[in-house]
Amino acid sequence: MTPELMTFSNELNPTNPHILLVDDEPDTLQLIRKILQADGFEIALATNGLEALAYVEQHAPDLLLLDVVMPQMDGMAVLKELRKRDRITGVIMVSALSSEQLVVQAMLDGADDFVGKPFTLKTIRVRIRQALEKSRLRRENLKLQHELQIAHDKIRALFNRYMAAPVVERLLSSPTLPSLGGERQTTTVLFVDLCDYSSLSHNLEPDRVLQILNEHLGLVTNAILQEEGTMDKFIGDGVMALFNAPVPQADHALRAARSAITIRDSVIEWGRSHSPALNIRIGIHTGETLVGNIGTHEFMNYTAIGDTVNVAKRLQEESADNAIVISATTAELLPESFQFTRLGERIVKGRQTPIALYSLNGLT
Repeated sequence: MTPELMTFSNELNPTNPHILLVDDEPDTLQLIRKILQADGFEIALATNGLEALAYVEQHAPDLLLLDVVMPQMDGMAVLKELRKRDRITGVIMVSALSSEQLVVQAMLDGADDFVGKPFTLKTIRVRIRQALEKSRLRRENLKLQHELQIAHDKIRALFNRYMAAPVVERLLSSPTLPSLGGERQTTTVLFVDLCDYSSLSHNLEPDRVLQILNEHLGLVTNAILQEEGTMDKFIGDGVMALFNAPVPQADHALRAARSAITIRDSVIEWGRSHSPALNIRIGIHTGETLVGNIGTHEFMNYTAIGDTVNVAKRLQEESADNAIVISATTAELLPESFQFTRLGERIVKGRQTPIALYSLNGLT
């Protein structure tokens, strides 16, 4: 470090503001130094812009008194370079040149103040205090923003553990709190149920049962999220998922069908290397639902209700082990690359008219 950059105190007192004086006139530097040291400030000196930037990089002063006209790098260039990396440190521009255009440009470039030479002792003291206060407020604001971001990230992470990501984004982006109610829209609803769970609970220790259940639910969840479906809820050992809500998806039936095939195949694959293996049953139906917030003002759940949801659940109950049963409504929305087996028409619980059912076998 050059001699000009040495502080005029053996140890910087962190409780006193640290000011860097930048001027190529030695007499001016020494005069201001003595005045400010008498006021309790810690003072460092630089005689050109390059020295000033190097000092700021190493020591992070609280304030710069920055002369405009200097060799190598003038004060305006220093100000612009400083503000590229630091919006907090206070800066007072000092110059015998005090045209209105220069003052305006300095303020636009990020200066806190502009003081013309010569200045009175009272003036410089007042301006320094004001600039330090601005810097302190910016630093406090940055700290609060950082704390707010940490809290926001924590809330987002917690919400993502308990509800679907699209629902979380919708809640966090809304300027108001969620309210009860919903809207009608076409939705593809998927139900998955793990078979043999009761016997599993009877024959194994609870810890092992929970491990197997979580691994299977993980396979189901990953397959649904891979197709950007919305995890509606876990129902014991089952799962309800929505497609086309809350985010619109023109190919919602296709996404649901692909996720169902992935679920079935991944569960079967799991059973080849684990014991005991579980079977699954899947049902899919497409139709109009009421999607929104259901419950009370104190506790609500984003979900879908209506006949479409009931039918999807009944189709899952009609399914054989490791099979996928879909309605004709869903089948009509799928491309020819899907392989079906017609199961005929059946009257499911809660319906008086029969429903045409198909077994979704796979993709060609």
